[in-house]
Amino acid sequence: MKLLLSAYACEPNRGTELGNGWNWALNTARLGHDVWCLTTVEGRESIEKEVKRLALPNLHIVFVELPALVDKLFDYHLGFYPHYMYWQHRAYQKAKELNKEIDFDLVHHVTIGSLQMGTALWKLNKPLIFGPTGGGQEAPRALNKYFYRWWKMETMRKVISELLLSLNPNARKAMQHASLVLTTNQDTYDMAQRIGALNPKMFLDTSLPEDFYPEAYPERLPDHTLKILWVGRLFARKGLPLVLEALSKVRPDVKFELTILGDGPMHDFVPGWIEEFKLHGKVNWKGQVPWDEVKRAYTNNDLFLFCSLRDSSAAQFLEAMAYGLPIITLDLHGARNLVPDDAGIKVPVSTANETVKAIAAAVEKLHDQPLLRRQMGTNGYKFSKSQTWTVKTQHINDFYSKYTQAKPAELTVQH
Repeated sequence: MKLLLSAYACEPNRGTELGNGWNWALNTARLGHDVWCLTTVEGRESIEKEVKRLALPNLHIVFVELPALVDKLFDYHLGFYPHYMYWQHRAYQKAKELNKEIDFDLVHHVTIGSLQMGTALWKLNKPLIFGPTGGGQEAPRALNKYFYRWWKMETMRKVISELLLSLNPNARKAMQHASLVLTTNQDTYDMAQRIGALNPKMFLDTSLPEDFYPEAYPERLPDHTLKILWVGRLFARKGLPLVLEALSKVRPDVKFELTILGDGPMHDFVPGWIEEFKLHGKVNWKGQVPWDEVKRAYTNNDLFLFCSLRDSSAAQFLEAMAYGLPIITLDLHGARNLVPDDAGIKVPVSTANETVKAIAAAVEKLHDQPLLRRQMGTNGYKFSKSQTWTVKTQHINDFYSKYTQAKPAELTVQH
């Protein structure tokens, strides 16, 4: 099959969307398809090095360059939006040229995974698969205090999201022309339906390579001190202060140690939070660490506690489950769909005080019941094995076969 991928974010040996874009390109090519992947010039050096190393003759990376003035927009917080919109325009022009020569069988938009931003490639009038995508999730207003000064930016994001849904033709047109729209959470599924998606389907976008997993399930001997892990960027939406406040409410007899791995814009707040919540001696903040140390942390801890306030589908959950860690998180957005019910505790979101109490109670429960921790960890480990890139791309390959010739109108009859 001659496949055109749109992967604005794409770079080997990276996490999040950059890694997703690269892995979709690499793994679809490994299935035997002739893959042309449109991306930015940002990761060009590392991409070209990896492509040369792999020597896959059916993997073609097409770099879509932008004028220098437009590229500078990427350095500003809200500059991403016009940067991406302009890149879409140039990517479509390039795709149109390529299509005259190659005549693609199918188009697959993989990153950016934002429903509101859409894709201009619907104009090629080819079978289109859009996603996996997020974008429908909104941070709960009841927990806005944990955003500190960043709540204004969160509010602005919501306004921009609604404007894009109303004014960006590439959002609605992509939904209406796509043979299949894959959404990572229920919030985005509902949004896709609202703006006219003919065939939305839930599909987790988080996957892991086979070599990520430990050789065997990591057995953990119960200890007097519960070792808790938090991994992520220090963005407001990642909810670290909520976790710290909750830990301050845990029963005094519960001995625990929290390890924080990550850095980011809220760096300067962390010492103040530790002081405010009286957690001295209970928190070990290591900042940004090498990937090997993150893996060791997944092995050496007893529990993964991560309560993001807005997330499409955080990869950390799958990473933690791959190492047999039970999860405590919020029953919200991507976590609600990604974390199996028997692999952790998903805390309902209500008022700030009630949510804090519920997180603290979940920590106490897993402290008191080491056998439950092991059972949840085992369940998560088994689930994570079903989410490898090999398995995921095989699922996508089934979609490719099914939807290559089908028209959107035919799909509405089938479903």
